[in-house]
Amino acid sequence: MTTLTIHRLQNKQGTSLELLNYGATLYRVLTKDKNGELRNIILSLSSPEAYLTQKTYLGASIGRVAGRTSQGVWGAHQLERNEGLNHLHGGTIGFESRYFSAQPFKTENSQGVTFSYDSPDGENGYPGNLHAEICYTLYEDNHFTIEYTGETDATTLFNPTNHAYFNLSGETTIAQHVLSVKSTAYLPINAENLPSDSIHSVTDTGFDLQSPAPLSEILTKPDIKADNGLNHPFMLEEKATQIHLASSKSGIDLQIGTTYPCAVLYTGSHFNNDFQLDNGHAVSPYAGIAFETQFPPDAIHHPAFGDIQLHPGEKFHAKTSYQLGIF
Repeated sequence: MTTLTIHRLQNKQGTSLELLNYGATLYRVLTKDKNGELRNIILSLSSPEAYLTQKTYLGASIGRVAGRTSQGVWGAHQLERNEGLNHLHGGTIGFESRYFSAQPFKTENSQGVTFSYDSPDGENGYPGNLHAEICYTLYEDNHFTIEYTGETDATTLFNPTNHAYFNLSGETTIAQHVLSVKSTAYLPINAENLPSDSIHSVTDTGFDLQSPAPLSEILTKPDIKADNGLNHPFMLEEKATQIHLASSKSGIDLQIGTTYPCAVLYTGSHFNNDFQLDNGHAVSPYAGIAFETQFPPDAIHHPAFGDIQLHPGEKFHAKTSYQLGIF
């Protein structure tokens, strides 16, 4: 399938997901604000067709491996080096730039689309023929899930995520959003945005996000400001809700829970008015915040981060849930 297709899911509360088969992309999430007005709560390009020519990662599925792999090296395997000497987000043409096949489905209280892609042996340096599926499901209680599965015929690496940037208010930045993260540990990053070699406690650092605080306050903490905003992996506690984002302007809140052990929080500091959003505005720094649920980046070089190897006969599975609400 090399034709762009759009898939729309809508529940009885009026919330809808718009999905693209290109990149198994979450194109738009429309939900009602406190005034009953529909609002797109993620950053989206000006049209579905724009995703074919503008590489922004907005809402895209990322794979085979999300984040950076130092030197692009895994044992005897050399992955494509597409960010300096490192490997980023699965390669120059990763999942975000591949056409997926799509299979819509419905149940009594949900509807969804399962996207599938067969990544051939050697693609971007990865061994093994990998069959990957990414399933979006929208439920009547106003939550949606993204579920990842994968199988391979030779040992490979697999650590997929989604790269949606959330903005619940429609303002040009997320400064007035309130954020909390159930995390007692994080990974510092170096100048290449690779994590350090150890997991650090958030105690007595600006990375202690356990209590709700506005992002305007979080982003001015000295150690976060020194890194030009958030682009850091947070190790998550095993709770139903691990991340909470809210906007008093729209009255929308978002609660995220995942089976993954980590989420990379990224506040889009690289945005530089370099592309146009669907609201007609050029994208600016801190226009949205991404919650990239995954194993920590560069996990293959750090055993404490978790094992992202997938072996023949195994089936990879991970799931992230997004609960929408009004306050």
